[in-house]
Amino acid sequence: MTDDRYCPTRTEWLVLNMQAKVPMLLSQMRMLRDDKDVDDVRVFFKAKEPDTVVAVVRHLKTVSQDVVRLLNEEIEREILELADYHGWRDRVKTEFDAA
Repeated sequence: MTDDRYCPTRTEWLVLNMQAKVPMLLSQMRMLRDDKDVDDVRVFFKAKEPDTVVAVVRHLKTVSQDVVRLLNEEIEREILELADYHGWRDRVKTEFDAA
């Protein structure tokens, strides 16, 4: 029997972790800012090999740019914090795909 287990890349691992953290980030922003704009934001992550985590942020035009800016800052902070924890900070980049 061959062992065909898949081993995710560093970037795929960070994407998975960030996707799991998004609901918490949005919930915290909703509570801290008492701003319902957060409900109109969607975020997901993609791996762009070899070393880039792409945060895809979609929102309604009515969402305040302050909310989007703060969310982007928090996303980047979380990615770097995770990368630091694993000793990967020097090998990880972050990009934003916002529309």
